[in-house]
Amino acid sequence: MRHSLYLRLASAAAILGVLLCVLGVGLIVSRQKTEQGALDRGLATTAGEKAALVDTELERVRALALLTARIPPFSEFYADAGSQAAAIAAVAGPGREINEALEYLSTLYPTRIVAAGYVDVDGAENARVVGAKDTAPEDLLKNVSNWPGFAQGVATPEGQAEISAPFMSPRAGVQVVAATTPVVVDGRTRAFVELELATSALSGVLSSDLTGKTGVQIVDSSGNVISGTKVSFPALPHAPRAGLASHGGWRYAVRPVPTASLNTQWYVVAAGRTHSAFALAEGPTQASVLALGLFMFAVAGLALRRAQRAAADSLKAEQVAREEAERRSRTDALTGLFNRRHAVEHLAHEVARSDREGTGVGLLMIDIDRFKRVNDSQGHAGGDAVIVEVARRLQVGVREWDMVARIGGEEFFVVVPSVTTEDDVAELGNRLREAIADRPIRLPRGSEMAVTVSIGAVLVHRHEGSPEYAIDRADRALYAAKRRGRNRLCRFSQLDQLDLRAEQPEALLVAEAVALTNDLRRGAPAGRSRLVADLSAATSERLGLSEEAILLATLGGWLRDVGKIAIPDAILNKPGPLTQAEWELVRAHPLVGEELLLKFPELTSACPIVRHHHERVDGTGYPDKLAGDAIPLAARIVAVADSYSAMISDRPHAAKMTHAQAIAELRRCSGTQFDATVVDAFVAATSSRQSSVSGGQRRAGSGAPA
Repeated sequence: MRHSLYLRLASAAAILGVLLCVLGVGLIVSRQKTEQGALDRGLATTAGEKAALVDTELERVRALALLTARIPPFSEFYADAGSQAAAIAAVAGPGREINEALEYLSTLYPTRIVAAGYVDVDGAENARVVGAKDTAPEDLLKNVSNWPGFAQGVATPEGQAEISAPFMSPRAGVQVVAATTPVVVDGRTRAFVELELATSALSGVLSSDLTGKTGVQIVDSSGNVISGTKVSFPALPHAPRAGLASHGGWRYAVRPVPTASLNTQWYVVAAGRTHSAFALAEGPTQASVLALGLFMFAVAGLALRRAQRAAADSLKAEQVAREEAERRSRTDALTGLFNRRHAVEHLAHEVARSDREGTGVGLLMIDIDRFKRVNDSQGHAGGDAVIVEVARRLQVGVREWDMVARIGGEEFFVVVPSVTTEDDVAELGNRLREAIADRPIRLPRGSEMAVTVSIGAVLVHRHEGSPEYAIDRADRALYAAKRRGRNRLCRFSQLDQLDLRAEQPEALLVAEAVALTNDLRRGAPAGRSRLVADLSAATSERLGLSEEAILLATLGGWLRDVGKIAIPDAILNKPGPLTQAEWELVRAHPLVGEELLLKFPELTSACPIVRHHHERVDGTGYPDKLAGDAIPLAARIVAVADSYSAMISDRPHAAKMTHAQAIAELRRCSGTQFDATVVDAFVAATSSRQSSVSGGQRRAGSGAPA
């Protein structure tokens, strides 16, 4: 009886001991997995955030290098002797402006950009700035081809900026990485701009908002450390790759730096120490259980499995949540299509890919016609039903590899990769338009409604600008389709003068902003450009011209002297006679203005006016010595208005005139300098204007201002 009792007691004690041991081990492992899960999440978040910040730093210095290389003095430095650019360079002095540009970058980012240089492809230094201080010309080196950044600088493709591997800067004497971009003149690389980013700046980025126990490093694809924080940790036992890893009591999270311009892939590694089982066992609860729990392995196994499952479930749930958040950030909740953010990124990707394949990318901008009437008559539920059905038909109608997105309201966006002609894009667009118009859409209440769409189509190549510029062209084609009656497709290449006329109010705003900026820069009298534009419009109206011609003359009045931005102030404001070289520089401003306006699609229609507003009807003007009707009518109008405004304004070389004196001078030059018909119309248009300012006499024999 007692034997049986002790046996039962021993058995019960053994079972209890086993259960306690397993429970104790299970508690330790459960806590270890929980803390490791938290550590993994923290390290992964840190590595991802720091990779994004490093990418931001590298992209900033790349963008600064590209922008700096496009500043005119960098190309003017190599202007051919006798060229217009060389004449400008001789007066303006590009070397000083190059140093000022590089000094400005060092001043703007003193702890980041520690040195900057402008180096000839033959190895000679053109400029060097260290610590926001330029280097005297006599101290510049004649050959730096053995410097670490030189080989990359001369090899960087046109229009790109590349980031080098780290090296010790010969200029600043600190560890740096360099962003290099070429300067191309007349189709040939002549030099390159080099901005040196201190790796200590990257260390500052890595160190921000870190706990004292987490270490972060930037490494290359071979594991070499580029920069890091004060907390050191053992290197990875293998080449870095994205993900989580453990080694020697440390936990690692690795994320790639997304910048594509690096010579070799960089990675951000975040590391922290893991908690050992012995450290966790020192807690009072665990220690008490372990003292009794050497017999509880079965329960420990169950606790371990549960802890492992819980950790896996937690990580999986977080991954699913992140993926779902990313999906929602890129999709439209109503239709399930991609949204504008994803569409723009996808367009940029496809344009880059098509450039490699030698094809183009089609872009369709689609808008539901008279959608406000749908909402007004059917309510928002009916409007939503129309949007969903249009989205479905678009998805069904495109090719498998095309992408459809809803970019807002009733507007949709279709990216059509791997096409060669605009006809291919238009063909797909018309199929989609017909698929929507052919069958009415059933609404929630059982009724049906006929719906049509208008479409703008454009073919995009990489060299034609940014994705946003391509979207703008497709949008302009879309609204041209709207203006032409809706339920149709309009190609961007089909836009004509009527479409330009419909967009002119925006062009006038741009012209006004450009002209006022130019006037402020060169100290022109306030309101003079506006006066010339108003007088040009009034004269055009008096001549009975069309609205389009009046608007064109107004643009020319605003923009006639925009090319004077290239003339130094000392010449513009010189009180005495100009030298022959100075006159040549002044007379180049119509050509400079035309070249500048060609970069603004909204203002290109004014180019002939800007180029020819200094021609004379007798053929002795400049730059092309046109005569009579060969000079554009708008240019003849602007020439009269510009001369009148100059004569009634204060100038360095002549006192201003009264209205009557200026009119008399215009009539004196009528038929030689000015078109007689235009002068008569101008006088009639300004007859109601009264001048309240007395004017001085012009210098004898000077003629009307040109």
